[in-house]
Amino acid sequence: MQQSYRDYFKLGINHHLLFPASFDSEEVHRLSLPEVLAYPEFEVIDLFVSAQADIAAEQIRQVRDSGRVPVYNCPLLNGPRLNPNSPDETIRNETVLAAVSHLQRAQAIGARKAVIASGPNPGSAAQIAEQTDAFVDYVAKLCAAVPNLTLMIEPFDRSIGKNLLIGSTREAAEVVRRVQEMGIPNIGLLIDMGHVPLMEETFAQAVSDSSSYIRHVHLGSCVKNDPANPLYGDMHPPWGYPGGENDVPELVEFMKALFACGYLGAGNERQTVTLEMRPYPGRTERESVDIFLDKLEEAWRAM
Repeated sequence: MQQSYRDYFKLGINHHLLFPASFDSEEVHRLSLPEVLAYPEFEVIDLFVSAQADIAAEQIRQVRDSGRVPVYNCPLLNGPRLNPNSPDETIRNETVLAAVSHLQRAQAIGARKAVIASGPNPGSAAQIAEQTDAFVDYVAKLCAAVPNLTLMIEPFDRSIGKNLLIGSTREAAEVVRRVQEMGIPNIGLLIDMGHVPLMEETFAQAVSDSSSYIRHVHLGSCVKNDPANPLYGDMHPPWGYPGGENDVPELVEFMKALFACGYLGAGNERQTVTLEMRPYPGRTERESVDIFLDKLEEAWRAM
């Protein structure tokens, strides 16, 4: 490809995967965000904002002042009284309230897009069908609560790692279709390159099953075939990680599928694409970002 990839999409970085300790440490979360926002190579940042009021106020200001395009990533809501696909409407409504608290922070940082997910896989085919109906109800209520945000369902695996209800791209697309048919427009999909192998799909299949609904993309990898690997499952290893599924050749294949479906290259609008990976073992976050960018450039040249 002769032109720069920046002519085709806005590149982002995922804050909390580059600093995975930020999931559990408010201090790491607070201290690392300014570093990520200062990286000059990125137009987009994927993140969530702390629930702690003083830290949230600081982070909202930092994101707004950065000029970056924020994409809010809601964490999984799978607690004792939280489940987006619970057959108990009371629990679903409590989960809506928990999600809305995140989406209010998304609005505060100026996000126009936010990522959501289903709850745990209930097991049997009958339960999956019943709870998919419940999840449609949840998504519809959430979209109605924040009509100025585009919510994006992220499909996950159903058997390795996260083990969620929505375990294929096609199922996620069907939920989007059902919600849109209810007259609710602010719903779409996020496709994560690192989830596709865990869902036993090809890139061409995943993109084809969701093409008209894709609103954002994550680039990354996974470990699928070695349960003894410390990053087995949906742990977001970097490209080329030993035992991992994705590297430059897979990135080329995935981007070609995104061009084929029209997510990339359609009209003049540049879509959003975010790197979502942990640092390389033994490398700093900055060094790892440099490697991510080198691999992206290598894949782009091979397009």
